[in-house]
Amino acid sequence: MNKASQLLRGLLAVLTLLTTATVAQAAKLAVVEEGVELQPLAAQVQRLVEALDYLGAPLSEAEKTRLREASSQSDEAKGVAAIQETLDPRCLVSVNINPEMRVKVAAGPARPALIEQGWKTFLVKVENLSGTTAALRGVSPNAISIYEAGGQKTASDRYYQKKGTNLERKAGDLWLDLDMFNKQPLQPDLSGLRLEYVLVQLYSREAGKREAKLSFNVGQGTQDIGYRNDVDILFDVARSTEVTFRVKDEDGTPAMASFVIRDPQSHVYPARSKRLAPDFG
Repeated sequence: MNKASQLLRGLLAVLTLLTTATVAQAAKLAVVEEGVELQPLAAQVQRLVEALDYLGAPLSEAEKTRLREASSQSDEAKGVAAIQETLDPRCLVSVNINPEMRVKVAAGPARPALIEQGWKTFLVKVENLSGTTAALRGVSPNAISIYEAGGQKTASDRYYQKKGTNLERKAGDLWLDLDMFNKQPLQPDLSGLRLEYVLVQLYSREAGKREAKLSFNVGQGTQDIGYRNDVDILFDVARSTEVTFRVKDEDGTPAMASFVIRDPQSHVYPARSKRLAPDFG
């Protein structure tokens, strides 16, 4: 397999870091009950499950079973609550959009653990009181480009530039990359449902303890007052280790091979959505 050492960087850190399931680190998220109907929520969650499978970050079989059972509940309130109780522990943040489309953000219970030079997928719980169908955008001042004149701008670059915010580009603070995953089978915009879940992917350039400010909005001017659309999260970033595979045929000659690297939770590494040619595995 071409460039095996690059493709498998982080393997040892992954197997060490993710041998246990994500555990709650923040307060348990409140169950949203009012205005939430089971059938459309269950349909949206099914697409979320499919997206996580596609990304190589699947839910456990036990979680999938609980979601199927919740979706077929005759008691809608119990089904809605069971879905949230299953998915909330995987939420890095929760987002509340009030009727005036002001966005408020709070830390979720998911363990804020990342891998050096690797992507990780988290859930975001969205309570949409406004019914907006705008796109939910996630940005961070820690995710802007190191060089202002770079040819490719990140979502954070574009957001802060449009806002007119002149951020000081200290290389030590620019350790993060952030991307909202809103491709098929998910939708690019919010559905307008009172409750739904979306995906955010985070990448760390460095190892160790790193703090990041995450900010969410549904368009310019939708930030809540008092910086409540921001949340500061301290991440624990595991150091990656370069692993080199030397593949040989039975007669000792070099050969090509394909490797699928999974952790005990069946998560695939490197992240499928971020792999480049010639590695499309």
